[in-house]
Amino acid sequence: MMRIMHPHYLWLLLLVPAVVLAYVAAFSRRKRLLLALGNQALIARMSASVSVPRKVLRAIYLTGAVALVALALARPQAGGRARLEKQRGLDIVVALDFSKSMLARDIYPSRLERAKRELERLIDRLAGDRIGLVAFAGETLTYPPTTDYAAVKLFWRDLTPADMPVGGTAIGRAMKSSIDLLKRLRSRGGESRAQVILLLTDGEDTESEPMAVAEEAAQLGIKIFAVGIGSRSGELVPQVNAEGQVQGYLKDREGKYVTSRLAEDMLNQIASKTGGEYLRADARRFGVEAMEAALSGLKRTENEARLVKQFDEVYEFLLLPVFLLLVGEACVNERRRRVA
Repeated sequence: MMRIMHPHYLWLLLLVPAVVLAYVAAFSRRKRLLLALGNQALIARMSASVSVPRKVLRAIYLTGAVALVALALARPQAGGRARLEKQRGLDIVVALDFSKSMLARDIYPSRLERAKRELERLIDRLAGDRIGLVAFAGETLTYPPTTDYAAVKLFWRDLTPADMPVGGTAIGRAMKSSIDLLKRLRSRGGESRAQVILLLTDGEDTESEPMAVAEEAAQLGIKIFAVGIGSRSGELVPQVNAEGQVQGYLKDREGKYVTSRLAEDMLNQIASKTGGEYLRADARRFGVEAMEAALSGLKRTENEARLVKQFDEVYEFLLLPVFLLLVGEACVNERRRRVA
């Protein structure tokens, strides 16, 4: 079994056809310049000392080296040995706001899509933490805590506000669903683990009483880290079609445009009451590193032993061919030896 540790570096393989095209263009230009002289005898004398096959060979060597460097940077790894390993982790529930106000574009490409991308980055950095998900608007959709991070990321990858059964923003209901997921983990017994709710929203609650639920979380020792998404000045809420294209902007019953503003005070109060922390995400910085730093400071307890696959690095075996190709390219002399 083989995997690629940094697949985004595979884009560098596009340099291979670029290098090939550059050589083709250079060869064609040289040929045109020679033909422009018009004197066949002169052309024959000028080109006699240059070996075209050797020029092609040098080009092949360099192109091969570029391709192998791109593959090496992607860090291919081969399946090695499996072993039982105990990992230290937290119980985390991520509650993400799927209300229509999260479609606002003050954060590119939208508050919701940016939050999804940043959460994927955060999940990729976790190790041994059980993570559950709550998608909420007026009601909630939940995914129980697990260490199967690939399944977690699939849960809401294509989910949109249009998929939510009830509109609105019920932050308190989302927090209650998150607490219920964590309480179920406690009821199973075993070693106690630090429990955290990561709440991502623009903070405009319209359906519930979040402060009362924050009090319950505090009594249970569950910390809430609230991430406020959006601008303080407010942003129009777009209406989008199935393809994600903006078709206009949301209006209220009086025909006035609906503006979504970040409600930081309430989020600050929720985090403070539970001993957590409030973090703000804006267009310039979302703050995944800040979230990770906040979580890393909590007590981590040992997770049950699980089978962990250790991969062996393969990229090192690509470096020797790269070196040899570059040496070969440098040693090939395009000039023919003159025969006396």
